[in-house]
Amino acid sequence: MSSKLFRTFGFCCIAFSLIAGGVSLRAEVAKEAVKFKDGDRVCFIGDSITHGGGFGYHSQIVLFYTTRFPQMRIGYWNCGISGDSAAGAIKRYDWDIAPHKPTVATIMLGMNDVSRGLYAMETSGSKIEGRRQGAIENHVAKMAELAELLAKDGAKLIFITPSIYDQTGTQKTENLFGVNFALGTCGYEARKLASKYNAGVAEFHLLLSRLNAVGQAKDPNFTIIGPDRVHPGAPGHLVMAYAFLKAQGMGHCVSLVEINAAKKELSKKENCSVENLQFKDTAISFDCLEKALPFPVENGAKPALDIIPFTQDLNQELLKVNGLNAGDYELLIDGQSVLKRSADEFKQGVNLATVAETPQYKQAMQVLSDLKTRADIYSSKLRTFAAVRLFILSKLKDRSPEAEKKALEESLEKSKRTNFTYGVMQVQSYMKYVPDEAKFQKAADELLEKAYSENQPKNHRFELKRVQ
Repeated sequence: MSSKLFRTFGFCCIAFSLIAGGVSLRAEVAKEAVKFKDGDRVCFIGDSITHGGGFGYHSQIVLFYTTRFPQMRIGYWNCGISGDSAAGAIKRYDWDIAPHKPTVATIMLGMNDVSRGLYAMETSGSKIEGRRQGAIENHVAKMAELAELLAKDGAKLIFITPSIYDQTGTQKTENLFGVNFALGTCGYEARKLASKYNAGVAEFHLLLSRLNAVGQAKDPNFTIIGPDRVHPGAPGHLVMAYAFLKAQGMGHCVSLVEINAAKKELSKKENCSVENLQFKDTAISFDCLEKALPFPVENGAKPALDIIPFTQDLNQELLKVNGLNAGDYELLIDGQSVLKRSADEFKQGVNLATVAETPQYKQAMQVLSDLKTRADIYSSKLRTFAAVRLFILSKLKDRSPEAEKKALEESLEKSKRTNFTYGVMQVQSYMKYVPDEAKFQKAADELLEKAYSENQPKNHRFELKRVQ
């Protein structure tokens, strides 16, 4: 092993031991990631983990901003392509990234850059080690080149350290041991680039490594990543969104209303207005206009809530009532019962952000529905079109319709012969749906606008009454 690779391996092992021991990730971040602001144009640049199906980490980030800051209007673009690398992002920069004129760009690449096949069990020796090191060095050089392009065009940068390759799990998929160490090196280099470009860092690699280690210490079959060791499922994506939002310094408060029943007064309020506060017998009522909506967690992502403090750190819609007589109380919002809790529980504070029966949560769920549909259009259609253009059509010197059709048909046949089902799906999807690309883009744009019209907070009548 070369001295440079030994230093890299040593860094990864030290980092892994630190995170397994519970050391805070905050020290790893040199500079807080820039917060998005009204009018920003945000591009999420990456590979399949960004391109991906489902409601991915960046879609969760968009949902957070849309519910937490309903007064903002921000443009978002999924700029991930399955199988891509930093070099590929440079090749497509002029036609796939720059046209969006990003004011902020996030970059998460590395999973393909490290050439995972070089870590197969049958590969070893100094020649292979040299190729592994060369792949990492090329990744770093291309990341710097990509950062330079974005910075030159005026985009503020957020480097995201790569999500992990699960090389310690029991998945049946072949274990390419060493890939995660290589990704750790990519993360280390991303932090150095962030320092060079005065950019922020969102730490995915160390957090996911820590959670994976802790989970597997309890259950060897646990994984924060999916069965292929590469692609996180819905819980993993929520964990990554959590890490990103924490890197931006996001707070916990959706809203806070604190009432002193004994003194019959409003003690405190945050991010909301409270009017018409009334005390009558054993009931308290008031009108409340919150300035944000709670963050609705889709069912598939909810297991993440057991391993990260997402609710505590980022999703608190608190109603506190001190001085209530002992007993149980029912909370009604707009005349509908939403929960029953004891006087002691109301004294501690009830977090309405986790109560699916509230009208605020139901409103947020509609926003989630809009953004999930939009995310699916991007992952299943628009980003697939971009992938076919990058990997097949951009290689053609003759870009006539006839030449493109021939290239697509040849690629389709090759994918069928080699049983590359994903490649078959991509080309077939392109050939079938690309004539309607403008319609898909329009639908995606309209869904974001729809979410922006449906995320506006509404005034609600709260009533707290003693349960007889």
